[in-house]
Amino acid sequence: ELLPLFLIGRKLRRCLRVLRCVIVDEVHELADNKRGVQLSVTLERLREASGRDFQLVGLSATIGSPQEVARFLVGTERPCEIVDVSVARKMEISVIHPVPGRGDERLAQRLFTFPEVAARIREMRNLILSHRSTLVFTNTRPMAEVLGSRFYLWDVKFPISVHHGSLSAATRVGAERRLKQGELKGIICTSSMELGIDIGHVDLVIQYNSPRQATRLIQRVGRSGHRIGETAKGVVIVQDPDDALESIVIARRALGQELEEVDIPEKPLDVLLHSICSMLVERREVEIEKALEVIRRAYPFRNLSLEDMMRVLEFAEGLEGRFLKISEDRKKVLRTGRTRLFDYYFSNLSMIPEFKQYLVVDDETGQPVGVLDEEFVAEYGEPEVRFVMGGEVWKILQVYKGKIYVKKEKDPLGAIPTWIGEEIPVPLEVAREVGRIRRKAAEMLGGGMRFEEVCGRLAGELGVERKTLEAGLENVKRQVEVGFPVPSDRTVTVESVGDTCVVNVCGGTLVNRTIARLLAHRLSGQLGISVGFSVDPYRVVLRSDLVRSRDVAEILRGGADIESGLREMVEESRFFRWRLAQVARRMGVLSREVELTSTVLDRLVKAMHGTPAFDEAFRETSVKDFDVERTRAVLGEMRDGRMEVIDLGNLKKPSPISETVWRRTRLLLEPAAPKRLKMLAMASAKARLLAEVRVLVCTECGFVKEMRVYEVDDPPKCPTCGSGKIGVCEEGEEEARRAFELHMQGRDTRLWRQIEKTAGLVSSHGRMAVIVLAGRGISPSAAREILEKARDERRLVELIVAKEREAAMRRFAP
Repeated sequence: ELLPLFLIGRKLRRCLRVLRCVIVDEVHELADNKRGVQLSVTLERLREASGRDFQLVGLSATIGSPQEVARFLVGTERPCEIVDVSVARKMEISVIHPVPGRGDERLAQRLFTFPEVAARIREMRNLILSHRSTLVFTNTRPMAEVLGSRFYLWDVKFPISVHHGSLSAATRVGAERRLKQGELKGIICTSSMELGIDIGHVDLVIQYNSPRQATRLIQRVGRSGHRIGETAKGVVIVQDPDDALESIVIARRALGQELEEVDIPEKPLDVLLHSICSMLVERREVEIEKALEVIRRAYPFRNLSLEDMMRVLEFAEGLEGRFLKISEDRKKVLRTGRTRLFDYYFSNLSMIPEFKQYLVVDDETGQPVGVLDEEFVAEYGEPEVRFVMGGEVWKILQVYKGKIYVKKEKDPLGAIPTWIGEEIPVPLEVAREVGRIRRKAAEMLGGGMRFEEVCGRLAGELGVERKTLEAGLENVKRQVEVGFPVPSDRTVTVESVGDTCVVNVCGGTLVNRTIARLLAHRLSGQLGISVGFSVDPYRVVLRSDLVRSRDVAEILRGGADIESGLREMVEESRFFRWRLAQVARRMGVLSREVELTSTVLDRLVKAMHGTPAFDEAFRETSVKDFDVERTRAVLGEMRDGRMEVIDLGNLKKPSPISETVWRRTRLLLEPAAPKRLKMLAMASAKARLLAEVRVLVCTECGFVKEMRVYEVDDPPKCPTCGSGKIGVCEEGEEEARRAFELHMQGRDTRLWRQIEKTAGLVSSHGRMAVIVLAGRGISPSAAREILEKARDERRLVELIVAKEREAAMRRFAP
């Protein structure tokens, strides 16, 4: 994002004359998004500014289409050599499906969870203890928090920490440092730890649940064995048959270097406008043909036409408060207002989308329940949609002024986990291979082969343990036993159970999401009612009393032209509205201060129809949130019979392969009555508070030490001077030392004033004050209020949780 600024400053431009080489590390993180497109144009402009060519080096451990990424990196007019050393490192990946054993029932009660979950926690704990240093990867931030909570409930002193992008920088850096120094045995993390953070030697990586993509698995497992000659070692812990087969397929593809191909964005129009404005910031006027020539050399814009460019310039010229205009001879673009141009350009330096969060509020009590990310709300934020949060089911009543008002529901079926918006999409190719394994197993079982023999033969072909494959094929065996066809790469089954219709299709995340939207859109039009839906890579779930399996099967077989609704379906989706708002901001239509209410979005959709902003948002939604092209291909296979669609009719209970819908919903909920749920909430909060890391500072001598709350003595005393005046802060040790140094020089900082306030609380209330100050968003004045009311530790935790909720409400206040 900052590289274009080198091209603006005169002194900085002079530095470019000696430029010899540009190295782009982790190039796969840029090639498939608009940040990368922006970089590719900047590199072409860099060549123009330096007056010479230079060497470009791109580095990555995980590229599925190296030729394409090479072109992306060096542009359309230069040769590029690909140096492939992918076989240089050895990698071991195993897939494990833990089965509840003796003691897991008791452990499950202690952790307020199910025996299956307890078995997975126990397996991971044993693996962590048997290795020196371990990274535990999850696919979402909520799952990382849930796992951390379970470990702390079991043993608050277990040497493990949580690391993800929503935590403060001080918390993340502290966890990295403690792992490197050997104070921690492991870190539970998300993609925040995938790339080259220096955390010292790691000898094991655990992936909790399927990694969803081969590139992700290689990137994560590659964090272990980071020394010459060592083997990278990874273990995937899986939860059910889908998870097991998917992980087996991804592990095989990873070890065979069958990586997902990179989809480079094709001439994104918002990046185009910003790139032209970058040139205008540099000089007052730009020749359109010259700009076109430079931008076309960037691979994503190789097919850019003069007509495309003029359309974007005319759009920008027509904006209210315009910052550019086209010359009368239509050969140049001129800046019309330096201030307006600079405001637009510098406020849109980054192509990273802005994400907001929505506070979830219980409509009956007015109390906050939690927070939902904009990604989740974009897909599922409609009235009547049910989701799982905090182990309970909630139904959306309305979305109003940045808050989501909900009520509790008893029926969990079809409820969506709140972290689904963060999930990495499973590619069509992976889902199809899972379907192929199912089909092979079904054919062998149908031919009279024993289940153990089938699993033994396929385990040999796939290079996995037979026990893991047995877990993955257990529902296939039962499907064959009851006489139902097995959904596979060649077969789709449709069945109805009560008000739920399940379409079993091995389409992957984006294809199934597109099919689900198309079916819901079509059926809603036919029936005149709202049809709810949810998806996973292997099935589409539709919910309505009036939806019948035979109607769905008929639509899929092509009884109606389903493709005609594709464009309308995309344009009506919340995904599209959210993408349009982001594009509109990047093209200067909306300022970043505008609140994206439903009214604003409705007006935006109408106003932008037929404009470059609308077209760009549609293109981006079609490839990022849906997969329109592959869906067309899959629907074509269903229509011409290459993929058979079988209607199983109305069933009293779901078929074995559809049972996953009901089983996963059950596991999302906490197995507890309301009273036990409150006990879980308080126990989890206490464990979290005790496991929090804070920096303790002696205000007398300046002694500084980072500690977990449970390690703090009661009362806290300075080990150097014996003083009881101990302050508490979230910032790191270095920041605290610097604050003390400035205090000694007579310059008190905001941080030091906070440390002195907290020292007064610790001096009066001891370790209880440290526990309170470990709460989220609790100020020293709020902490004093809690400490004055608390009679015992149980009441203390209740008051802390209540204050945390109040802090959340204030953060989301309009």
